[in-house]
Amino acid sequence: MRIDPRSPAHLNTIAQELRELANGLMLFTHNTPETAGFTAGARMKALGNMTEMISNTLLYNLTGEPSADRTERRGAGALAAAAAGTSQAMGHLAEALRQVAFLQEHATRTPGPDLADAQQAAWNVIGDRLDEARTALEDTATQLESDTRHLTRPPRRPAPRRTVPIAQAQRPPTPVSVPTAPRRRPAP
Repeated sequence: MRIDPRSPAHLNTIAQELRELANGLMLFTHNTPETAGFTAGARMKALGNMTEMISNTLLYNLTGEPSADRTERRGAGALAAAAAGTSQAMGHLAEALRQVAFLQEHATRTPGPDLADAQQAAWNVIGDRLDEARTALEDTATQLESDTRHLTRPPRRPAPRRTVPIAQAQRPPTPVSVPTAPRRRPAP
């Protein structure tokens, strides 16, 4: 699917897909490295596909001459912000997968207190990174929805400048002409 940055419907679809990806990012009470790996890996794959669509659209819209269509330029900016958010989420998912790989690597080692502590630390990191990825996706979806609402609004014009009265003490002194010749008193 090609994303049209001028289309609020396309941008809202991307935001909805981001929310759906965020919904299942959590650890459950009884996890195994395989379930955690599947949770993070499947979301990372879906985000990779979405990021590819977004980057293709940005590559097409942001190279060459800038578009004369203001809505298209704003939509491309909204997609660029979404690309940053999805990349951040992918980084968190990659770290979760790295911890799953650690758990798999040490699954057959002889149990001991140090190994148990290291495994618990890995599970803590997995949970934290899934939470951070979920937050990044939700924030990205919210921002994209907000940008979409403002996509077709006319640009704001600055308010006309008004003169504000200045307090007497803040005004510069008014020059006064001082006579140089002595004045004569009027005759009585």
